[in-house]
Amino acid sequence: MEESGAIAARPEREGWRTRALQIAVAAPVLAYLVLALPAEREELLRADVLLFGLAVAVVDLIPVPGWGGLQLSLSFPILLGAAIVFPPPVAAAIAFVGSVDPRELRREMPALLALFNRSQMAASTLAGSILFHRLAEAEGPVGPFALGVLAAAIAAYSLNAIFVAGYHALLRGVRVAQVLRRMHGSAPYEFLVAYLGLGLFGGVIARLYLSEGFWSVAVFLGPLVFARQMYFRNRALADRLAEQNRLLAEQAVRLEELLAKEQRTVDELRELNRMKGEFVAVVSHELRTPVTALLGYAKTLRQPGFAEDPTLREEFLERMERQSERLLRLVENLLTASRIESRQLPLSLGRVLFEDIVREVLEGLAPDAARVAVRVPDDLPVLTTDRQLLSRVLQNLLDNALKYSPEASPCELEATAEDGWLVFSVRDHGIGIPAHEIPRIFERFYQVDQSSTRSFRGAGLGLSLVRDLVQHLGGGVEVESAEGEGSRFTVRIPVRHPNLDEPVPLPREVGAES
Repeated sequence: MEESGAIAARPEREGWRTRALQIAVAAPVLAYLVLALPAEREELLRADVLLFGLAVAVVDLIPVPGWGGLQLSLSFPILLGAAIVFPPPVAAAIAFVGSVDPRELRREMPALLALFNRSQMAASTLAGSILFHRLAEAEGPVGPFALGVLAAAIAAYSLNAIFVAGYHALLRGVRVAQVLRRMHGSAPYEFLVAYLGLGLFGGVIARLYLSEGFWSVAVFLGPLVFARQMYFRNRALADRLAEQNRLLAEQAVRLEELLAKEQRTVDELRELNRMKGEFVAVVSHELRTPVTALLGYAKTLRQPGFAEDPTLREEFLERMERQSERLLRLVENLLTASRIESRQLPLSLGRVLFEDIVREVLEGLAPDAARVAVRVPDDLPVLTTDRQLLSRVLQNLLDNALKYSPEASPCELEATAEDGWLVFSVRDHGIGIPAHEIPRIFERFYQVDQSSTRSFRGAGLGLSLVRDLVQHLGGGVEVESAEGEGSRFTVRIPVRHPNLDEPVPLPREVGAES
């Protein structure tokens, strides 16, 4: 094994740790070769030793694409064959001399790194050779021979992988296990099987060499080179397909998310369209009722018999006034909802007495004002808030309470001060709200009874406006309800609006009454 371009060394990033590792590997290997090779002088002078070294060099100089950051070099079976045939020192020397990196010839690799690469290949071959000669003989029985070859391949692979992974772990500041995973690619077991298969092929090379001579080894080089080229191309193609499949899977997940989001958007648009249709129908009905009443009373008053009767005229004018106020409240609610939706609702802060707002709202509810039981103390603090918006909140709550209560049933308005907050509640004893409907009652245009035969008028804007207006005033609203027993709406607003930057002068009419 050798490092490939995928995890090629970057000398400019090397530090003292990587250099220390290179020296720690190269120095012992060189010392061993210097001390052990003189005793193997006769073996070193054999022509076949030079031929094995040349074969290793020729194969290593053939450029091939790396797989998963680790180059599965064809020189491995040749080196393993040399480890089987020759004594360990000679096999290590063949590996040291023959392991040529093309970058050495192009002067793209530092001398210390080239020495490290040669030394670790020599050390791996040496380990495989020592283990094989302890377990088997080159011309021994097939069983022990195959076991020895397999053991030698595993030893050479393990030592080489540790050297390469350790170097790149120090170079990049990552864990050795992470580098090993990168080296083995997306199919680690397939990589190991292929590597050990090449090791067994090294045994075949050794047997053929011993029986036929070096020419048999040379004959295998061509097919092996072609086989390796095809292998790497297939692996590269498989890795590209795996990467494309991964990208397609991610895109499929993303597409599913987008489709689900689009479906939710379509559902929301359908719901909005449905609500728009219901809203148009409801508002049309709500507008038509007072307009029809006004038109009817006006035509009636034009008749001489009614116009000349002061009592009837006064009664009709009072009814026309109530219908006009009802129509005005509906229009104001629609305009307020539009301004809230467009975030253009102005805030006019001033000093306000809550008791004054209660009196004004009750006057506008006549004759239903008699149904409201008021429990508001006289010592409530003066509020600094928007008088009109707070009045609209109370008006909508009372309208809602009176609408959903029987005509003979009273409604209750209570207020108190609590640590810088004004807390007031409106309670009715009407139909109540089912528990599953409570989370939705503040939705715009939503009404508890949405059937075509519902008994209560309204456009479904009142409670929605209450929530939005109270939030605009810096407070909150809560509801408690039991079906068939009635509901209580509790509003909390700050005595002093949180957005107030400077004191607001007291209006003259408030000062006169306080």
